[in-house]
This record gives sequence, C-alpha cells and structure tokens, in this order.
Amino acid sequence: MKKSYCFYTMLAVWVGASAPLSTMAVTGTARNVAEQQDQQKLSGVITDRQGDPITGATITIAGKNIGVVSDLNGHFSIAAKPGERLSISYVGYKTVKVAAAHSMKITLEEDAGQINEVVVVGYGTQKKVNLTGAVANVNVEEAIASRPITDVAKALQGITPGLTITNRIGGVGTESSVKLRGSVGSLSAEGGTAPLILVDNVEVPSLNLVNPDDIETISVLKDAASASIYGTRAAWGVILITTKQGAKNDKVRVSYSNNFAWNTPTKLPKVASASANADFIWQIMQREGVSQKSNIGYTIDADAVANIKKWEEKYGGMSQSELGEMQQGRDFELKNGKTYFYRSFDPIKEFTRKWTPQQNHNLSVTGGNKRTTYNISLSYLTQSGVMKFNTDQYDRYTLHSNITTAITDWWKVRTNVLLTRTNHDEPYRFTSGQYDAWFYLLRWPRWYPYADYQGKPFRSAVTDIKNGNRESLATTYVRANVGTEITPLKNLTVNFDYTFSYSNDAKKRNGGTVMAYNMFATAPFSSYQSIYGTTHDRVVQISRYTLQNIFKGYATYNMNINKDHALKLMAGFDAETREGLGHYSERRGLFNTSLTEIAMTGGDQYAFDSDDSFHKDFAAAGFFGRVNYDFLQRYLFEFNARYDGSSNFPTGKKFAFFPSFSAGWRASEEKFFAWAKPALSNLKLRGSWGTIGNQDVEAYSYLSTITSTASDWVVGGKEVLGLKSPTIHSGSLTWERVSTIDLGLEAGFFNNELNFTFDWYRRVTSDMHTNGETLPSTFGAKAPKINFGELTGTGLELGITYQHQFNNGLGVSLAASFSHVTEKITKFNSQSRDIDGNYKGKRLGEIWGYETDRLFQADDFKPDGTLKDGIPSQALYESGAFKFGPGDVKYKDLDGNGKITYGKNTVEDPGDQKVIGNYLPNYEYSFTLGATYKGFDFSAFFQGVGKRDFWAVGSLAIPSGGSGYMDAAFEHQMDYWTPTNTGAFYPRPANMAWNSNAKNFLRQTRYLANMAYLRCKNLTLGYTLPNDIVKKICLQSFRIYFSAENLFEFDSLNLPIDPETTTYRSDFKKEASWSFGRSYPFSRTLSFGVQAVF
Repeated sequence: MKKSYCFYTMLAVWVGASAPLSTMAVTGTARNVAEQQDQQKLSGVITDRQGDPITGATITIAGKNIGVVSDLNGHFSIAAKPGERLSISYVGYKTVKVAAAHSMKITLEEDAGQINEVVVVGYGTQKKVNLTGAVANVNVEEAIASRPITDVAKALQGITPGLTITNRIGGVGTESSVKLRGSVGSLSAEGGTAPLILVDNVEVPSLNLVNPDDIETISVLKDAASASIYGTRAAWGVILITTKQGAKNDKVRVSYSNNFAWNTPTKLPKVASASANADFIWQIMQREGVSQKSNIGYTIDADAVANIKKWEEKYGGMSQSELGEMQQGRDFELKNGKTYFYRSFDPIKEFTRKWTPQQNHNLSVTGGNKRTTYNISLSYLTQSGVMKFNTDQYDRYTLHSNITTAITDWWKVRTNVLLTRTNHDEPYRFTSGQYDAWFYLLRWPRWYPYADYQGKPFRSAVTDIKNGNRESLATTYVRANVGTEITPLKNLTVNFDYTFSYSNDAKKRNGGTVMAYNMFATAPFSSYQSIYGTTHDRVVQISRYTLQNIFKGYATYNMNINKDHALKLMAGFDAETREGLGHYSERRGLFNTSLTEIAMTGGDQYAFDSDDSFHKDFAAAGFFGRVNYDFLQRYLFEFNARYDGSSNFPTGKKFAFFPSFSAGWRASEEKFFAWAKPALSNLKLRGSWGTIGNQDVEAYSYLSTITSTASDWVVGGKEVLGLKSPTIHSGSLTWERVSTIDLGLEAGFFNNELNFTFDWYRRVTSDMHTNGETLPSTFGAKAPKINFGELTGTGLELGITYQHQFNNGLGVSLAASFSHVTEKITKFNSQSRDIDGNYKGKRLGEIWGYETDRLFQADDFKPDGTLKDGIPSQALYESGAFKFGPGDVKYKDLDGNGKITYGKNTVEDPGDQKVIGNYLPNYEYSFTLGATYKGFDFSAFFQGVGKRDFWAVGSLAIPSGGSGYMDAAFEHQMDYWTPTNTGAFYPRPANMAWNSNAKNFLRQTRYLANMAYLRCKNLTLGYTLPNDIVKKICLQSFRIYFSAENLFEFDSLNLPIDPETTTYRSDFKKEASWSFGRSYPFSRTLSFGVQAVF
C-alpha cells in the first residue's frame, strides 16, 4: 500500500472519526454495476498458532477503504472479489496478506517486536497493550550498549520524558542525581523526587554499583497506580532493572566487549592575564581609597601593577621550563617588609592533562539446557584524573551471576549474586575537603608562584598534590538472593525470595607533612615551614556499614473465561530490616610519612565524628494485592492495594492503607474504528489514580531528643557537659500521602511504525511534615512538626517514535520526547509570606530579584555626584566606600515610589522585586536520529533543557565575589565599565567579597544565568561484520564502533561553564556554592570499542 494513501487515511482518523463504518464502505469513488456484481460475500476465521480465535482482528481490501473486524469467535465476512488482496492485522501479531476466497482459514503469528512486547512491572510482567498505568520501557540496546558511560543514570538522561538526570560536577567515579516527575516532591523529602531503584526486584543503594552491560530491561513506573505495589519508598516512582539471563536449550555463548575512551573538559574558565587582573584589582583599590593592599603573601600597589606589566612584556613569551626557578629581582621583589610577585603562571595548562584515559571491559557466559539457565558476567572499569602527577583514579569491578534451575516441572529455584567493588583513590586533601584542587588552581591570580625557589616549593594546591599521600574510598557491595517459584496448580505460581545485602564504604585518609614557603604568611620567604602542622599529620579511617535483609512472598493466579475475560490476581507481602553503623578512628603523629597506618602513629587519637559515628535501625513491612481484568482485550482494569508499615512513625501510626486504581480502553479494537485501519494500528486511552505513603522524612521526628553542648563551665578542672532544651514533638505524626492522577493516550500508526504517547498528571503530597503554629521565642523550643501542608506537581509528557525498514535494506528510526512540570505549595502554615521562605502559592524554584535597567552613565549624575532628578535612589544598597556612580548597575523602580527597595520582602510587598526566573529544569526535551544499512548503524542523540535559570555565586559568576577582591579575576570579566568602555557587560569593578546579593549584584535579570541548552549527548557509528565472514573466524557476531559523548552543545551563557553545572556538593554534608564553576569540569568523551560473541 502506498505511503500517500496511508498518510491520508491517518488524517481521516482525526477529522472523520464520526463517520460510521457503513458510510465509509459505500462512499468514495463510484462503482459500476459490473464491479458490484463481481463482489461476493466471502468469509473466514482467524486464529493464533494454538488455534484460539482472535477477536477484533482487522480485515481490509488492499487499495480500498473497506474493512471489517473479526467477531468473538474469530469469524468475519467481507464483500470482495475472489483473488483480491486482503490484509489481516491485529495488534501484537504480524500482518498477513492473502488472496480473498471462500472459507478462508488464516493463522496469525505473534510479533514480539510489536505491542505484544512484554514490559516488566511490579512483581511480574504485562503485555504493553494491556498496561493501564504510566510505564515507560527503555530500549537498553540504544540507550546503553555503545556509550562510554560509567553509570547507568547518565545513559537514562533524556531517554524517557519525565526522568531528570543531573550531574553536579565532572570527575572520575561521579554519581548522577535521578529525579522523576519533578524535583522536590515534599518539603521534608531528603532525596526529593528520587525514584526507588530496583535491580532484579531488590533495591540498590547506587546505580554506580551496577554494570551497564549486565542490564536486560529497564522500565520506569511513573504514576501511583503502577508504582504503588512497591509501597513505602516508591512514592516518587520506580526504576525497574532486570539483568540478563540465559535461555532454555540455548548453546553456550561467550560475549566480550570493550570501550576505550578519552575525556577532555567541555568548558573551562580562564584566569585573566596577570596585567589585566592587576588593573582590575587597582580599579577596586582606588574605589576603596586604598593605595597598597596585601593578600596572603603578595602585595599590590601602583608599582606592582607596572612591574607585572613589564614582566609580561619581557618574559611572557617564555615557557616555564625556560624560565626555571623563581629569581629574585626578575620574578619577585622584597621591599619594605612586603613581597611583590610579577611572574605569570597558568596552572591549568602546566599541571593538568588535556585528555584523560578511560576503559571498560565486559565478559559474560550465558546459556542453558532443558532444566537450567545461567548468565555469569565479569566487568572492569577504570578512569584516570586530569592531574599530570599523583592524579585521582577510579576503578570498578563487578561479578554477577544469575542462575535458575527447574527441579521439577512445578518447582524452580534461582540464585542471583552481585558483587561490586569500587575504589576512588585521590591525593590527600589537606584543606577541609569542602573544595577540590580545581577551586584552588582557579582561586589565585596568575602571579601566584608555582615554581620553586632555591629548590623549595611554595604553598599551593599543586604542592599539596605532589607531596601528599593518598586517600581512598573503597565501596564493597554484596547482594545474594535465593528464590523459588512453585506452580502447585495450573495458572497459579507462588514465589518466595530472600535477599541479603551488605554495603561498606571504607575511607582511609593518609595525611602527612608538607614543607613549603607559606604563601598565607605575610612574609613567605621567611616562613618555610610545615604548612599544616600536626592537624594533618595523621591517619583517619572511616567505615560505614549497611546490612539489609529483605523477605518477599507473592502468589499470582491467571484465569481466562470463555476467551473473553482475563483475570489476574496477585497477593503477597514483603518485609525489610536495615541496620547502619558508622565508625570513625583518627590518630596523629606519624612515625614515618611513608608508613601510613594508625598503628604507626603516636599522638592524639579521636574516635568520634558527628557525621561518621552512628548506629541506625530501620524496619518496614507491607501486604499488597493486585487485580487485573480485561474484557475482549479492549477494556482493561487494575486495582492495587498496600498496607504499609514503617519504623519511622510512632506506635499506632506506623501502618496505613494505600489504594490505587487504573483503567484503559483500547479504542482501536472497537468495530466502529475499523474504518481507520490499517493506518491506525493502536489507540488506547488510560487513566489512573492512586496514593502512596512517603516515609522519606526525618527519622524518629516523633521523639523528643536532647543534644549535648559545651557549657563553658569548668568544675574540678574539667568542663562540665551542657544539655540543650529537649525538642518538642507531635505524637500523632504519621505518613505523608502522595496521590497522583494520570491521564494518558497511546496511538500507533502504519502497523505501529509511528507511535505517540501523551500523559498529563497531577501529583499532590498531602499531610506534609511542616511546622505547626508559630510559637513565641519565650517558649524555648521550635514548634513541633505536624501533618499539615500540601505540595502539588502538575506536568505533561509527550513521546514520539518512528521506525521503518525500506525494501532496499535501509532502516530509519526517529524519536523525540518532551516534558514539563511545575511544583507549587498549595497549603502551608505560615503567618508571613516572606519571598525567601515557603508560603502558600509559591512555585518551587522561583528566584526573586530586580529588573535591571542598564548601567549608570556619567550624564545620570549632577556635578556634585548626586543623581539627577527623576532617577530613583538606590542609597539603600550603599555601604562603606561603595556609592552608586557611573558604571554601576541601575535597577528599575517597579513600584514607582522613586527609590529602589525590597519593601517588606514579602509577596504582598516585595518593593521593586519580582520573580525573575526559576532554577528548576523546565521544558526538558530530547530527540534521536538513527539509521541502519548493510551492517552499518548510526545514531545521534540530542538532549536539552528549554528553560532553567540560575543565580550563581562566587568569584566566577560575580567579579571579585569570592573571599576577597585580591583573588583571581577571570578573562570573561574583563569587559567591565570604564569611561572609555561604557557599553560593557559588567559594571565598574567594586569590592564584592563574600557577597552574592548586594551592591551591583543584587539578584537581577542582567546577570541571571540562562542555563538552557541543547546538547549532542551521544553520536555512535558502528559496523557489524556479515555472518558469512563471522562464521569463518569462529564467532557468532562481531561489531566495531566509534562513540562520542557530550560532543557539542548550544547555549546562551555569558559564563564559561558547562550548562549542566549545578551547585557543587563535594562530600556527604558540605555545600560549597562559592566554588560554582571552579570544580572538576564536565567532559567530552571520544571512544571506540568492539562487541564480540563467541
């Protein structure tokens, strides 16, 4: 059938759906009498390979807009001429074309590639056509197989609408943040909308522990109806991952694949040249009324600025190796007790590598016989960091075994073992660990000395790395599962599983001593010393253990009645115990810095740390059930129920009941839609409602606790321990409820070559844990939390896919996705609606600020320096030496009162502030282009964010906005206002130290970062050898490929940062937003690899 005909028929689905089938069969082109006399009433029956009748199959005459549908017994009759070509199609079966005849018997074969596709859902599988919930099935082969990724989450970015993947920074062994349908979910949810991640039906603590090559299927359960079966931690959805298994009577297959990759930074900020940086600082000094300023070990004055410029002119073209060691008189001077440095360095260029290596190897053995199936795999991943010396290293080893044996025809046993060992090894961090080496390499101006003087180094991040020992974080994860499946009756299966998992994060920090000229001293050359003293002359060992026991049992019964009714019943229980322990040990005074063991120290010792010394217990249990019913494979119903309990709540409030319901209608199988065949292959409407309990809240918040503190009272020579006031709690505190309504549509055209999915949803988190009534300060404690408050997330998701195989062997595929979500507080107990706090009606992520007018110019001021009449005053934001003048930022007077103010800083009276942006991702989208031809395959995957704003802090975003204006300025900031550069982007330099919302950089529209982007996430080109060649070299298949990750991007940023950058969190607890843009960079990756099956 010609494509043009199919196209117009598809249009008819949308514009002529009201036309009855009988009308469509007799209208159109005129038929002559002879043609009508040739037509006969021909009949037949349609069955599957087992002989069961197929109800609702579509029979059409090729080239004519005439069609009928088979009845409950598979019978049909159609007016056609004998010998005419008939097309018989049914969703989930291969389309058959036959010649029309009397008493036809037609058998349809299942097509696994169509809607008969089985999707993994909670505690089982379902045919995709029968799904009534919002479930997305990920094409693992396309998303993961050839990509140089280190964790599964990175591969899921942009793959399915509604799933948001972010990576805070680049670096080795980094872990992605996964959110589903929003970002926050609940104001008390520590993990935000992070979905429950299950591998073979058991939760894993991190996707970094899973080898991507082991994955067989990935399903994303988005709505409450599909996720509720998992209860307690599935409030924000579920990502279901199943691993590869062997097949019965399958010969042994050995598979090997590898990937060799090289990473390079996507974007890097550049520190301004020494002369430009010196001019910038001098401008601020003049504004501050200062003629000389020292910062750590260097001094700037007018002579220093001139000498830095002279040094650049004379020696700027020489390499560091040519310049050699620091020379007094050339590179620095000592005058009047001050130290002046002139020599220029580029530490990023000198001490980091442009490209860093990465490689991955996977080996698996799979197969099976009549009774047993197995899959055993090994993998190894290694990454190296960017430093040219003593660099960081990440290694991951995995062993996975999946074995199932049928003891009898009715009894199976299975074992599933996963062992993962990761080790992140890096130079010892002598600083607090809040910032990484990149922060310090980009912190200081170019005259900061990195060369030795008289064979001795200066204090710097480079010196720390060169002379430091190592610290490592080794994670060991072991998970062992034993399960059985019993089939006591036909259509009844009973499953029991026990899983034990053990996770240990073992951190070892081997300190030491760094001898250097102390650049943080006033006179560095007189301060060659041990930089960190005894504080870091130590060994620290930290261990975090998690022991988990999980029991699951469930039974499933399938029942068919007269081929028209299908009923599936499932009921079960699960129970979990989890124990967490943390241990901290530290001892100082190393006997020898090369023998870094606690036993080889002799100084002070410590055995407590507030974050690493703990003992926690958690338990949960639940009973669940599900009923699936479909009538004629058209009308689909599902009911789920959970009765969940959690130890996070008080006695009497631990258990709660959570139901969900969903329904679907396969409209395309109705007789009155037969006119739309074969253009319309599938049309399904579905809807769901469900509620799930959220227990991702502060543990034991229903208990009154007392914490200790220093009393500052000394009795008997010892300080007496002090106790704070006890916290006040609510004994009735219980579950938060997350309720979701989801309405969806699925449509397939042209034998399901073209498919659409659409979902609209509303998720309401009610009974949130929020503070109760505001109490007076004389009460002596914070108000207890109660179940009050509501957060509503509303969103939509759209997915489109197209696949077609041409007769010449060319295959093409296209896919696109789009998602949008907003989260608003719809109920909140707050007496004041402060714009910086939470309040009813607030859209989460909103950024309040000022609308920028322009930069002040000289003609805005009177001769005495005051503003001309009619120009709003900004005096409220003047302080110290800072007074608004030419070159400073002029804000708009939105309330028209003649002055720029923040009013009462409330929603009702924000002064001249307004909502200027939102830092949460909005309008996320992606599209994929693919093609195959004669063994070649090509794919290009693009992903982007249509809108995301960010008010960045720190010296990269705000000139001189770090710890002091004597720190480094950056190349992009050199376009600042001067009397000869009045059209500059940045304002006249001013002291913005430790300020992110003041003076020229009040939160405003002009310097709000636009983080929207479109990025080529992956481009892959591969070639698979023909079978005849492969067999000659004793292989079953062989493919070679080239792949590039984060190849290029389009954005509108005025900052030299990657558009996916977020605020940087370096460890378990510390937020270091001041290092924004000065942390480990994101990477582009080029790779190649092979995939071979023996």
